[in-house]
Amino acid sequence: MSGARFMKRNFRTLALCILILAFTVERGRCEEPQVLGLDQLIERAVEYSPRLKQSDQQVLAAEGDLMQARGAMFPQLELVGTAGPVNDADLPTVVVSEEIAPGVLAGVIQDNDKDSVGIFGRLDVAIFQPLYTFGKISHRRDAAAFGVEAQKYGREARMSEVILNVKELYYSMIVARQGEGAAQSAHDFIEDARDRIERLIDAESPMVDQSDLYRLESFEADIARFRARAESGSRMAYHALKRAIGYPEHKDFQLDRRELPTELPRLRGLDDYVDMALRSRPELRQLERGVEARKAMLEASRADFYPTFFAAAIGSFAGAPGRERMPISYFDDDFNHARMGVIVGSEWKFDFGIKRGRSRKAMAEYMELVHQKEYAQDSIPLQIMKHYEEVLEAEKSLQAYRNAVVAARRWVVASFSDFDFGLGTARDMFDAIDRYGKNEGEYLALLLDYNISRARLEHAAGMYEKEMISP
Repeated sequence: MSGARFMKRNFRTLALCILILAFTVERGRCEEPQVLGLDQLIERAVEYSPRLKQSDQQVLAAEGDLMQARGAMFPQLELVGTAGPVNDADLPTVVVSEEIAPGVLAGVIQDNDKDSVGIFGRLDVAIFQPLYTFGKISHRRDAAAFGVEAQKYGREARMSEVILNVKELYYSMIVARQGEGAAQSAHDFIEDARDRIERLIDAESPMVDQSDLYRLESFEADIARFRARAESGSRMAYHALKRAIGYPEHKDFQLDRRELPTELPRLRGLDDYVDMALRSRPELRQLERGVEARKAMLEASRADFYPTFFAAAIGSFAGAPGRERMPISYFDDDFNHARMGVIVGSEWKFDFGIKRGRSRKAMAEYMELVHQKEYAQDSIPLQIMKHYEEVLEAEKSLQAYRNAVVAARRWVVASFSDFDFGLGTARDMFDAIDRYGKNEGEYLALLLDYNISRARLEHAAGMYEKEMISP
């Protein structure tokens, strides 16, 4: 019996240990930094961006303007209700004084107002339906519709800027990490050289002296500065990227790659990028819709010079308990009546310069956007050419320095071998290490320039992930 209890107790202890171990492993797994790629970063940034949320509200505001413009085509209902005190009164009586001609009587109307005061209630109803406005409504409706499209293209433009910012931070962070690795490689070369020199100094070899170690220390200071800059750039890019995607402050993430690809994608022709920009650049599409909206507002301001024809159904209903109603429509009582009817009419407002001034302002605003669109169409090809040339320059220089880095590394290895066999000097190792560090630094700088220039070229050409636009 005691043995069974002992086994049962040990089984419970073992099960508890397994549960604790599983919980610990699962917790550690949950706390591992999330790995994010460029597409995931862009998706998070587009979803989080306050600028895009601001653009969403601007689109909603423009849709509200369109709703108002469309509503002007439909009937407008006005209701006015009033209530207040009024004198009580009976129907008036006619007192005949004399007959001044056959069938013609003379007399006076005697009111029968009472000393008491009652209340009255009144409801005035008017329903107006525009019939013909010479374009006042239709032009403003078109302007509002173009305004909605312009705001949507404006959101696309801001989204492309968000994407470009994420790409620049992504490339900067990766290259900064590569810079840390390059600094470590140069440091390893320095340590190898130091070991070789110290061994020969201990052996009192005439090939080296203490000054060679001093020179190594000066190289090491340059490497430490390069490493510090790389680490600082990596931290800045990481925190900037973290804020750009709205990542929680208490959590960390990692990028999906440690190095940028060395195989460069094929670059299209310059004309292809220019045509693409003129066809799909959101800023240009926004200007086009803006021009159409301003043109419609100009036509609406000109329509304001003409009258508006409308139909209306009007009615007025009033009642006062203390007043008798007169059944003769010729006599009107504002406090006790019921009437309604249908009418047609026109409204034509005149002023001395107000409409003309508004029309001139609308013309100026329209021409302003026309010229702004022309300027954009002229400047976009130049902008594309600038980024295109930057990519070409960085691409050619990058290929050259890639070969230079490989050659410099081989030079370092060869100088070490020559030094070991007594065929080279410490100065040869220093020169090789120095050239390797410079070539590696220039290569990484050009690698960053190439990727950022390429991202800016694609941004200028309107190449971005349109499927990420919120409907």
